[in-house]
Amino acid sequence: MSGEEKRPPRSEPGAPRSPREISESEKGDPKDEAPDQPGGQTPSSGAAGISDAFTTDLAENVDSGDALVGTDSQQEGAPVQSAAAGAVLQDEGVDDQPGMPEMRPTDDMSAAERRALIASMRPEDAERVPELHEVDVPPELRERIELAMGKYPQIRSASIPALWAVQRHYGWCSPRGMREAAAVMGLTPAYLESVASFYDLFRTTPTGRHPVLVCHNITCWMRGADELLEAFAEAAGVDHHEADHDGAVSEDGAVFLKGFECLGACDIAPMVSIDERYYGPLDHTDAARAIEQLRAGEEVLPDKALALRGAAGGAEPTPDERVAQAERS
Repeated sequence: MSGEEKRPPRSEPGAPRSPREISESEKGDPKDEAPDQPGGQTPSSGAAGISDAFTTDLAENVDSGDALVGTDSQQEGAPVQSAAAGAVLQDEGVDDQPGMPEMRPTDDMSAAERRALIASMRPEDAERVPELHEVDVPPELRERIELAMGKYPQIRSASIPALWAVQRHYGWCSPRGMREAAAVMGLTPAYLESVASFYDLFRTTPTGRHPVLVCHNITCWMRGADELLEAFAEAAGVDHHEADHDGAVSEDGAVFLKGFECLGACDIAPMVSIDERYYGPLDHTDAARAIEQLRAGEEVLPDKALALRGAAGGAEPTPDERVAQAERS
C-alpha cells in the first residue's frame, strides 16, 4: 500500500455522499475518456441527483479550498469544517454541552460555505430527542416546564411557556436550556429553536440581565417615545440608534435596552416594559431613576407600575356574593 494513495472509505450503498464522491461519480472511466474532454469529465448522468452546474461548482469549490477542508484526508466520523468560516460544524460543546454543533446563522456564510454545509449534512447528524437521563435539568426548571405541559392537551402547545421558563432561568434561550426543555418535553431541540427564533421576545443570544423595552408605536410615539428612548439610552450608557434597532447592552451587563413595537398598553403611553412589567405614563426624567433603581436592586418606579395601580372606578365596596360563594366552593 506504500505506493498507493490512501483514500477515505466509501459510503455504504444508499448513504449520502461527500462532494468528492459526487464529483468523481461524474467522471468516466479513464480508458473511455474523450480527447475533447480534459480531466475525464462526462455529461451528468442524472443518477447523482444534482445538476451539472451544481456538481461543477462543488468540485471547483473543493479544489480551490473554498468549501470543505480536508476532504481527501477526512476520517470517518470526524468533524466537517468550512474554510472561511473556521467552524461551521465541529465536535465542540456549546454552552458546556459536549457534542453539540456550533450555532451560526447561515446568513453570515458565503454561498460556497452554505453549499459545503448542505453537502456535508447526513441524516445521522440531526439532533435526536435527548433522553432525560442524559441531560442534567435543574429541578426548578423541570418543575416549571412540567407544570406548563399539564395545562395543554398537546405537549407542543406548551413550547412557548417552556421557553419562557428557560429564558427566565438562564437569562436567554441558550442551546443548553433548550436542550434541557426538549428532554423534559420529549421534543427535538430543533423544534424549540424554531419557536424561539420566530418570536422576538425570546432572546437567542446573551443579553443584559434586565430587559428594558421602550414602546414606540404610534400612540407612544405621539406622546414622546423617541425622547424617552434617548433618555433611557443615555442613562444606561448605550447608543440609542443601536437600541432602537437590534437592542443594546450596557457595559456592566445590567441593562438590555431596545425600542419595541406595540406592547398593547396605549392607555398609559408612553410606556416601558422593565423585567416583563409595565410602567407608564413616563417622561424622560423617569429614565435615569429607573436605571438607577435597577442597578441598585431596588423596586422600580413603584408610582408608575401598572401592576400597583388600582382598578378603574376605585375598589369594589362590597364583593359580589356569587363570586365569594364560588371561591368558597
